[in-house]
Amino acid sequence: MLKQYAGFVLALLLVLVFGTAAVADDAAQTDAVVTMVQGTARVFTKDATTGRLLKKGDKLKKEHEVKVAEKSRLEIRFPDGTVMRLSEKSQLKMNQVSYNKQTQAKNVKVDLSVGKLWAKVRKLATPDSSVEVKTSNAVAGVRGTIYRVNVEEDKSALVKVYDGTVYVANPPKDAMGKPAVQVAKPAEVSGPTQVSPPYHQVTMEEWTVIVKAMQQISISPQGVASKPQDFDPKADADDWVKWNLERDKQTSF
Repeated sequence: MLKQYAGFVLALLLVLVFGTAAVADDAAQTDAVVTMVQGTARVFTKDATTGRLLKKGDKLKKEHEVKVAEKSRLEIRFPDGTVMRLSEKSQLKMNQVSYNKQTQAKNVKVDLSVGKLWAKVRKLATPDSSVEVKTSNAVAGVRGTIYRVNVEEDKSALVKVYDGTVYVANPPKDAMGKPAVQVAKPAEVSGPTQVSPPYHQVTMEEWTVIVKAMQQISISPQGVASKPQDFDPKADADDWVKWNLERDKQTSF
């Protein structure tokens, strides 16, 4: 009888331990999924330094680097439903992907070195959540919005917001060129005003600018930002924009 009881207790403990681990694994998600490939895109990893072709359904993880070929496009869906799309000749690195289904906390950080990125971000549900697109000299962070980021070969960048609000920041860097501190919380700034070209410097080292719907901001290769300015959505509606707006209609949260 004692042996049977001991066996029952052991079996119960195993169920509790492995059952809890399974629930935890199910709650924490760290993969993004390729939902569409037009043309050719490759992913580069530690195990595939020469790259491998991406196809619909492939998973992308932290440290994966994606390169989209000429005349090609790629769509990625993150665990919470957030969608990012890349135009041709774009390069993106997955710096962080995490989502907890139970708490809905998420942290998505990607590095766009060159090319065009379109993002439709699902609203952040917790204060510690974040979705950020980093370029060589700026970080664009959101709390639920539609926006796009263009990065040119000279490292200049353009951020355009179609819905919601984006904060764009440039944290100071140390002697090695790495960020010295975390990005400060955004503070409200005055609305867009016409400024003399090419740029208006916000501060000497660190700046944070709020960009609202139907506004844009430019960042020079040296990390100097323009003030937010309105843009004409009709004049802005090229093939890339129209295609993304149509894809967004198929993306429901």
